[in-house]
Amino acid sequence: MRQNERNVSNEKDTYVSEKITDTLLKLLKGYTLKEISISFLCDEAGVGRASFYRNFESKEDVLIKYDTKLIKQWGKEYENDKNSTPESLIPSLLIHYKRYKDFYLMMYRNGLSDIVLKTILKACELEKKKTNMEAYVTSFIGYGIFGIVNEWIKRGMQETIEEILSLISQNKGI
Repeated sequence: MRQNERNVSNEKDTYVSEKITDTLLKLLKGYTLKEISISFLCDEAGVGRASFYRNFESKEDVLIKYDTKLIKQWGKEYENDKNSTPESLIPSLLIHYKRYKDFYLMMYRNGLSDIVLKTILKACELEKKKTNMEAYVTSFIGYGIFGIVNEWIKRGMQETIEEILSLISQNKGI
């Protein structure tokens, strides 16, 4: 395959992938994930089943890739912000989760919090840690972040980010 043909193929796959993702996210406003078949999703997206399976393994895979995309986007924003510090990591993440509140609430309504956890742990890059201590500390931070985000999302994100940060700082000694 020539380079030009490869670029056209990649652009088409990107378009199809985005179309499937957007359609699934729209459908999840009125249906549960279990109620949406691959055929229904493809019909609504205007793509064939073969196109779906060329880009995704399952409906959950669509959501995993979207959540990963969101976290990578946050990571780039955090790293490119010259005011970012270790202390601003959690506030920055909470802002991210609040920005995509509808997506994360939908994930929890569909019993998919495990995807959120996996995405957080993947972002922590545990597999790249060289020593056991690095892995333990990173794991502690990743699961801690998930614990905070999990409860906050599960409870409907009622508190402001400032209230969550205040609760965290008040309870550091626990």
